[in-house]
Amino acid sequence: MTTAAIKKESHIVEYLLYVWQMEDVVRAANFDAGALRSMFAGQEDEDLEWVLELSKTMQQERLEETGHAAHVQETLTEMALLHDLLTGPMEDSAYVAAFQAAEPLLNELSERKMKGEFNHPVERMLTALYGWLVLRMRKEEVSLETEAAMVAIREMANALAKGHIKIYTGSA
Repeated sequence: MTTAAIKKESHIVEYLLYVWQMEDVVRAANFDAGALRSMFAGQEDEDLEWVLELSKTMQQERLEETGHAAHVQETLTEMALLHDLLTGPMEDSAYVAAFQAAEPLLNELSERKMKGEFNHPVERMLTALYGWLVLRMRKEEVSLETEAAMVAIREMANALAKGHIKIYTGSA
């Protein structure tokens, strides 16, 4: 089973962040299969094959510069619908509480950094998490204010992932 498949089963938000990262890796390698093979040397063959397939998909969908593969966008749309379900008809109290704690932070980040480009709270959550992860991977300084905000945003992500497992597998 690929790393992506394991993440998709266990934590849908981690899966989306992982795929976004791999899309960036593919772009950094300029879609070169040889470069990707070098980057993934020593890892499971199925992970390499998955990345190579992602690269092909991105090229077919003309995502050389920006954007996400269609299957990633579909998963993002599913998560937005799940959010709407958990805050609406299902009224999952744990998710609603996590979202309410994160919402003002997401709105503030959206206004300050994202300039209103991302409309759905799930997309804002993912974008905030991905930006934070990129900063940490680059070992750049992250303000204490941002670190504090990320706690609530991560709790929202974890609650959404639990809601995903609950809905799609029938287990808690």
